[in-house]
Amino acid sequence: MRHLCCQKLDKLPPVSYGLIKEFETRHPRFAGSTSPSEGPLARSWRERGFTLLELVVVIAVIAVLLTVAIGRLWGLQKEAEATAMEQVLGTLRSALGMKVASDLVNDDIADLRRLAGSNPMRELAQTPKNYLGAFDGVNPASIPGGHWYFDRHSRMLIYRVRNRDYFSGGLGSPARAEFMIRIAPARYAHGEAVGAVLVAVAPYRWGPRRAAERTQGMIWSIGRIFGF
Repeated sequence: MRHLCCQKLDKLPPVSYGLIKEFETRHPRFAGSTSPSEGPLARSWRERGFTLLELVVVIAVIAVLLTVAIGRLWGLQKEAEATAMEQVLGTLRSALGMKVASDLVNDDIADLRRLAGSNPMRELAQTPKNYLGAFDGVNPASIPGGHWYFDRHSRMLIYRVRNRDYFSGGLGSPARAEFMIRIAPARYAHGEAVGAVLVAVAPYRWGPRRAAERTQGMIWSIGRIFGF
């Protein structure tokens, strides 16, 4: 019996080099694979995967893009605050100009003089959403950034700045811009009131600050984020 099995095995055709090449041609995935580490799975992983260096480069590029995008977003927020504040000022000055013109047409100089030190927000048909109202000697630090309020004690309309690193000037800390209505007399009118203007109590400027001011503003911003 054993002899018959051996005879049958001997009759099988030998595996020739030509058959191996034909198999490799039909199945290229297995061509040249000599060990599991050199097989199709290993080569497939190398073809599709990232090397450590490539992964580090991708992470670095993403970090740079995020930094630029966040910096640009902060810059746009600061510019938007400056634009919004100046738009409110423009609206207030237009309303004040209409009030002055009405008093002059009606020859109501007494009413014109009463505008001095008054709340200019009263001249608007609708106050801005970020106007909090009139207060008596309120602490500016208690007012949230990005809001207007009128101080009856100082008779000033005050804007509490939110992005202080983009603002310089004003009357100190916390960063804020103060405005007041003042009467504009004229010599040719014998000192009579001929107008009223809304002026800044102290000079201020919107825009990038100098190096020392930027460093101080950065420290303040970090402290605000972490609640220092």
